[in-house]
Amino acid sequence: MHDVLSDLPVTDETPIDLTTNTCPTREQRLSVAINAYYGSMSDLVKGTREKTIEQPDRCFEQSGNCLLALNAQRLISIRDSVLLFHSPIGCAAGQHSSHELFQHIPVEQGRPVDLDFFHAVCTNLTENDVVFGGYDKLVAALKEADRRYSPKAIFVVTSCASGIIGDDLEGAVNEAQPHVKARIVPCHTEGFKSRVTQTGYDAFWHGVLKYLVKKDQPKQKDLVNVTNMFSYTWMDKIEITRLLNKLGLRVNFIPEFASVEDLENMGAAAVTAPICPTFADYLMRGLDEHFGVPYFKDVIPFGVRKTDEWLREIAKYTGKEKEVEELIKEEHAIWIPKVEKIKQGLEDIRNIFIKQGLKKEGDKLTAIGAVGQGRVIGHAVFLEELGIEVAAACTIDYDSLIADSFDSLVKEVGDFVILVSTFQAADYANLFSRIKPDLSLQAPFKGGVIKSAKTIATIHWLRGDHHPSQTQAGYAGAVGYGDMILRCFKNDGLTKLLASLDDSPYKEWWYSADPMHFVKGVDGILKEYPVKISDHQAGDDHDNSKNYLQAHGHEHKDDHAHGHEHDHEHIHTPGHEHAHSDGHEHVHSNGHDHSHGVPHVHRIVPCEKTTEAKRTACTR
Repeated sequence: MHDVLSDLPVTDETPIDLTTNTCPTREQRLSVAINAYYGSMSDLVKGTREKTIEQPDRCFEQSGNCLLALNAQRLISIRDSVLLFHSPIGCAAGQHSSHELFQHIPVEQGRPVDLDFFHAVCTNLTENDVVFGGYDKLVAALKEADRRYSPKAIFVVTSCASGIIGDDLEGAVNEAQPHVKARIVPCHTEGFKSRVTQTGYDAFWHGVLKYLVKKDQPKQKDLVNVTNMFSYTWMDKIEITRLLNKLGLRVNFIPEFASVEDLENMGAAAVTAPICPTFADYLMRGLDEHFGVPYFKDVIPFGVRKTDEWLREIAKYTGKEKEVEELIKEEHAIWIPKVEKIKQGLEDIRNIFIKQGLKKEGDKLTAIGAVGQGRVIGHAVFLEELGIEVAAACTIDYDSLIADSFDSLVKEVGDFVILVSTFQAADYANLFSRIKPDLSLQAPFKGGVIKSAKTIATIHWLRGDHHPSQTQAGYAGAVGYGDMILRCFKNDGLTKLLASLDDSPYKEWWYSADPMHFVKGVDGILKEYPVKISDHQAGDDHDNSKNYLQAHGHEHKDDHAHGHEHDHEHIHTPGHEHAHSDGHEHVHSNGHDHSHGVPHVHRIVPCEKTTEAKRTACTR
């Protein structure tokens, strides 16, 4: 993995090579691909153009992301298939909730009657397999999955464990395929292969393009591939189908709830239209280069203006230019009055804040949204349509694929702050506290910030929510989402109640610290907050790192080099000095007994700063 992205030898125009076993990572394929940044949108675009943006190392993380898990959420819903985890059982455990997530959607709204097609099996790698390999288990699992379920396709996803072992995935597939009727699709989704979430999606699409999509199919001018994200609701699928059907077009939604045949027929479509352009970038490029299916990526159907543009783009490729103008006119007559009513309601809220002294004349309502980088494009524009100023946006990662769209966005709505942070709740808390928006838009898995905004609304509800008010895409989504925001301003009782009960999870210094404090790296933090080592007298407090913790706000647990907590259950002999090969020593004074089960905080001391005797002990 390259740390200095400006030195990357691969450009954004790299062709999709389907002769390889898997895709390159986003870091390898693109000039810029990062998961940590704080600054203005314009500076981010400028740094991307100049290739001066670097991928920093974090020295502290509260959570992370998993390429395997995010793919599994999508693959589990593909009909006529089996999802096979080549992993320990824990990697597959999360899929048990998939049935419960979707079973409440009424069949009348298009949900398959029988949800028993959710088939997931696991090779259940154990310690023994990590030592001796899991190849034979994988071959046996492929045969058993085919015998048990008779699927049309088996998607094999790999894990950190199988990647570390180095099991030959393609070898196992080639050995099992002659004995299996289903088409086997290997997807290299090892969690450690990339810091950028989107790489996992690319790995899945690589397998689909290489093993499933049929070549040389006659084009169907009325067929549109729509790459739908798990984070859009079931009602969005209904709204998009409604709009494209009115144009006389058929929708091939992929991958959620698609059939294997739907995936095979993607090469016959007239165009591929994204809901999230970066989620489907690898697929869209691959379909264009290898199957002649054009695509566009700079527009998503979020808000009235962007829905207009999205429909017009589809019309260019399907010969529906005349029909689309008639459709837009008809839809505007229905939905624009409702949007205007919402805008007036938000203006009334703004005037109330002015009377209460919470805002000044001329100030707009402000919002921060925790969203993915693709959603920022339509999200920010729609908030501006409603008269709400975008104070900042959060995204879990960023790459140069979206730079042009971000550049256009700044020109359209103005500059604003962007935080790139992969599910780091502390980063979000810092940003929201710093800006204090009127509206905090949150995702269910990104960490809520209760006290920092006047009201809180949600970004999305995941695919299982089928209530009409939860529509986000298209014209119905503009009204549904806008009405949800207005209701949250009017009904803020829950927000106030939670704020009154919510204790701050972080120390006060953190809220005024640089949001990228823990992205500077250990050397940068030690330079800003030098650790002073002094001899301890007998009877000192148990916490030997009090000053360091006050400066940093966290304990050191698992990785001494990265500044995490260290709470192993152990006993240290009085006067004992703990030497480690990683270049750190743990100093204990006489009289310090550390009993089992008690969290023990250590300071870190670089080896090169210790005495010669201690350095010798350290290297031993």
